[in-house]
Amino acid sequence: TEEVDEKRMSLRELVKEVADMVAQRSAIGSNFGTILVAEGLLSAIPEFRNLISELEAIPMPKPVDKVLAELTMWSQALFQSLPDFIQLQLLLERQSNAALQLSQLETERLLAALVEDELKQRKKAGSFKGSFSPVCQFIGYQARCSMPSDFDMDYAYTLGATATVLASTGKNGYMAVVSDLSQPVSKWRAGGVPFTAMLSVPASNAIGSFRPRPCIFPHRVDLDGEAFKVWCEERALCAASEMYQNPGPIQLSGPSASTVSKTITSKFSYLQELEQLRKHLDDVAARCRPGCDPRTVRVAKQSLATLNSIMDELTGPSDVVEQREGFSGRARALTIAH
Repeated sequence: TEEVDEKRMSLRELVKEVADMVAQRSAIGSNFGTILVAEGLLSAIPEFRNLISELEAIPMPKPVDKVLAELTMWSQALFQSLPDFIQLQLLLERQSNAALQLSQLETERLLAALVEDELKQRKKAGSFKGSFSPVCQFIGYQARCSMPSDFDMDYAYTLGATATVLASTGKNGYMAVVSDLSQPVSKWRAGGVPFTAMLSVPASNAIGSFRPRPCIFPHRVDLDGEAFKVWCEERALCAASEMYQNPGPIQLSGPSASTVSKTITSKFSYLQELEQLRKHLDDVAARCRPGCDPRTVRVAKQSLATLNSIMDELTGPSDVVEQREGFSGRARALTIAH
């Protein structure tokens, strides 16, 4: 989804990309496969983003004809071009924060219908000779219940033990965290982070009755991160062949038992970074005691003021897409078979 947003891909371009992949597999006799569709995909597409923004400014529920009258010409055209089931889902009751319920949009069903139309056109033109029979399903919970590895259980035990320590010492409102997960378990660092430190207030909504509430914004996938770069190297092979493996029901020993994902190994040590930051701040405070060189005070003051201005710019989501729920947490599946 983040890549779609970064490249500003239109819905037509996205449909073409999926259709190309289906045709590529069909050419080698693989008329089957699974496509994972992120829950917030539609909010990353520019034309849908505008439509969603306009719809969220309209109090719901409302009949379609009255909604159309309040949309701009471009959003009207997009809304009317959508299948009936998506139109109805876009007009469902809003969430408590007045945002559209993206989890209720059957994005995979919409994508399947559009890809099917595209492949029918290609079949008429003689450029596609395979078959396409999509089966859609929501796998938001199944994706979270894969068989645990040794690492998964160590991590769960550590989080549970940390949460117990926080609760027994009266640290209410704290989230248990474990850092240095790429290291051996004996070198993991556990601690607690207050929820209030992670809260931000979203931008005000156009609906006057809605009052923004503090919330924890979801983190976007880092397109420049090591994990995404590794995926970019592998996804072409995944699209062309069946690249999957199942180590079996018992994952407490063997080569995959203690395997740590690239998403974890490529991240810095959160608690260690905080300690180093605190040390740097202490060093600055020690250098700027009464009686020090005025130039030192001036440089420190201006540098920290600039740093605070930069951090103010980074506070909260950078755009509408980042505020959407379920960017990477939940997905829907589009299964293709004969």
